[in-house]
Amino acid sequence: MVVARTRVSDFSAVKKLNCWGTELTDVSILRKMMNVEVLSLSINNINTLADFQYCHKLQDLFIRRNNIKDLNEVCYLQGLPNLRNLWLGENPCAEKEGYRLAVLRALPNLEKLDDKVVLPEEVQTAMAIGRPLIHPLEMDASPQSDAVTPE
Repeated sequence: MVVARTRVSDFSAVKKLNCWGTELTDVSILRKMMNVEVLSLSINNINTLADFQYCHKLQDLFIRRNNIKDLNEVCYLQGLPNLRNLWLGENPCAEKEGYRLAVLRALPNLEKLDDKVVLPEEVQTAMAIGRPLIHPLEMDASPQSDAVTPE
């Protein structure tokens, strides 16, 4: 699918990719697209943002109407210095209370979130009272049990 859309063999040359509405679930090919700047992947079945962390030049990410349930997935986008526009709405995680402030706290350099301009005052509020997100890899590394072993 992606090969047909990009018409290139060197995925690092891809700058824009539009695969909205194609029922994608696996986007691991993004790991090879380090130079992509615009991704339009709305209306699919994507359930994690982990593969996006490799797209270091990403500026615009349209991923609304997918299946991102855990708001902590946003942490995978924190290492993307050029990300300015994120459309994550209409995912299960966007229905959580405090969603916008939590995302802006994690990604304070966004200029637009869900097609709405981010105001400097909003970022200040997010930094003060937005819910801090925990990177999914940090949650996986936490101890499984606090059980005490008998002596």
